Amino acid sequence: MKRWLFVILTSILMLAGCSSNEENSSSDQATEHFTEQNRDSGGAKENRSSEEEKQEMPPLLKERKVIFNANLFLTVEDLTQTIDLIKKSTKRFEGYVVEESTFSEENAYIGSMTIRIPQSQFDAYLRKVETLTKGEPQKSITSKDVTENYVDLSSRLKAKEAVQQKLESFLNEATKTGDLLAISNELSRVQEEVEQLKGQINYLDNQSDYSTITISLEQTKRPVPKKDFETLSEAKHLFLTTSNRLVAFFSKTIVLLIGLSPILLPLLIIGLFFLYRFRKKTSKKPAQ
Repeated sequence: MKRWLFVILTSILMLAGCSSNEENSSSDQATEHFTEQNRDSGGAKENRSSEEEKQEMPPLLKERKVIFNANLFLTVEDLTQTIDLIKKSTKRFEGYVVEESTFSEENAYIGSMTIRIPQSQFDAYLRKVETLTKGEPQKSITSKDVTENYVDLSSRLKAKEAVQQKLESFLNEATKTGDLLAISNELSRVQEEVEQLKGQINYLDNQSDYSTITISLEQTKRPVPKKDFETLSEAKHLFLTTSNRLVAFFSKTIVLLIGLSPILLPLLIIGLFFLYRFRKKTSKKPAQ
């Protein structure tokens, strides 16, 4: 019994290793191992499972998994009103708003929105939103085909799930503590890998089913006309400024004259003396 269980565990570990290294052929390898171990009881069932997997692959390949992303820049008349219209259109096209932000710059109001729209509504939604601009919209669209990655993840998931099911059956048949512990540890590791693969597949499903659109909005600020009371206020401010500058100029001049008076006063007296003599001489010449 112990030897039989050791052989089965060895086969399962070999199957798990093959599934991580060669995922596309792991299901066929698992079928071969299980068929050799259970030729009498489960061989027919494993062959049917392998045939069903082969039949399911072609439809999966026909359905392309493509992720679409778009960036749209719009110049608008009213930022708040445009954002409300975008929200209404998003709801009408069965999408939802992921992120929204607005802020003010020196000459413009800026807005940004991140929208998720069903891929089937992607083109129609873009055409609708483009009509909200007052000029030519700026647009860029990117796409990424993830079909190959999606098929690879699906194949790996099927192989891991097959290993998981076999480990669960062995766990139910095991009776010894050591065997239970070994199988349980291996089963936990495989279950973790199964959950990781499911998460990656769900992510690709979401990204391909819903397209991401980033919308940038800009509203140019209009100059505000000056009112009468603002004009009077500016005139009063200019008058006070000019008066203060004149007072400051004369004050500095007076302070300068007083400070230099010990020098300027003697020079002024001497200047007046020479001016007096000069005028006296000029007045005597006509008399002669």
